Formats: sequence, structure tokens, C-alpha cells
Amino acid sequence: MNEIIEYILGKENLLLAIFTIVFTVVYSFSVIHLLGKIKTRRLERKKVFINTFIKGISDNTIANSTDLLNIYSGITKLSPEDLTNRQDLNKWLRETLARLINKEVGQDLAQDKVIEIKDKITNFIKENETTNPYADLPDTERNIINDLSAFNKLGDQNSINRKLGELSSVIITRYEQQKKIENLNKWSIPLAIIGMVLTIIFGVLSII
Repeated sequence: MNEIIEYILGKENLLLAIFTIVFTVVYSFSVIHLLGKIKTRRLERKKVFINTFIKGISDNTIANSTDLLNIYSGITKLSPEDLTNRQDLNKWLRETLARLINKEVGQDLAQDKVIEIKDKITNFIKENETTNPYADLPDTERNIINDLSAFNKLGDQNSINRKLGELSSVIITRYEQQKKIENLNKWSIPLAIIGMVLTIIFGVLSII
């Protein structure tokens, strides 16, 4: 009877070990595949945006910020609410400018057209920053700085000092969080690899 129970338990351990190995491997590959697809899709969208933008500016089909936002929204599938923060759009515009200067795009354009496109990119970025000041900052910092600007216009020194204290606290908190994330990231990948290897090793040993 004991031998039968031990045999059954041995089979259960074997199945559990096999399941653990298969699950770990499948999960790891699924995550890697998903992250790869997300990155590839974003790179493809950015490539389409840059090419469309260069062509649109060249043939004057992109005449103003409204045209630019419509194209950006159409490519990224963002809703009008998501377009209020134009941080990513400005990043793509700056990358377009860098590629244009390095002749990675628009190689067939005349020099005067290149200069025209560079000027329009600069103007679009300035307009976005004027419409959404401090767009590159996180929400908390951006709101505090907007409040500081408003209080500065009112000459409210007490409120300015209070907001400066809030900003200082936020910066310190961000710095501490960043250090924690850096320390975690330093060990997360090696530990994940070690964990997967140990899981496979113990699974194989349990089978043997």
C-alpha cells in the first residue's frame, strides 16, 4: 500500500515538475515575444509618422498644428483626450529633426526645402510647448510649476514659497524612487535567469 502511495506521489511530483518547467519556459517566451511586438509596433508607427510628416510638409498637405495632430492621432490611434499631453509628439518631432539633419530622411529634398522643414518642426515644437508648457515633465511637477507661474504673476510670495517646498519634496521623492528602481533593475534580470535555471534543474532532478 505504501509503495502504491509513493508511486502516485512520485507521479504527481513528476507532473508538477514538468508543468513548472513548461509554464516557466512558455511564460518567459510569451513575455519576450509580447515586449518585442510592442516595441516593433511603436517603431513602425514612428517610422510611418516621420515619413508621412516629411512628405506632408514637402507637398504642403500639413499646414498647421491641427493637420499635424490629426496625422499623429491617426497613426498612434490616440484619442483627443490623450493628445492633451504632447510629450511623445515632441519627441518624435525632435527625432525627425535629428534624422533630417543627419540626412537619414529626406535625402532627395533640396536644401531650401530641408531648411523650411527644419523651421516648421521647430515652430511646431515651440507651439506644442506653449500650448502645453512643461509637457515633458511628470504631472505632479508640471502642475506645481504651472502654479508657481500663476502665483508669480499675482506676486503671491507665500504661495510661491509653499509650492517651492512641495517641488523640493517631489524631487527628493523622485530621486529616491529612481535609486530604488535602479537597484532593483540591477538584480531583477540576473535573479529571474537564476530562478528559471534553478526551476529547470530541480524539475529535471525530480524527474530523474
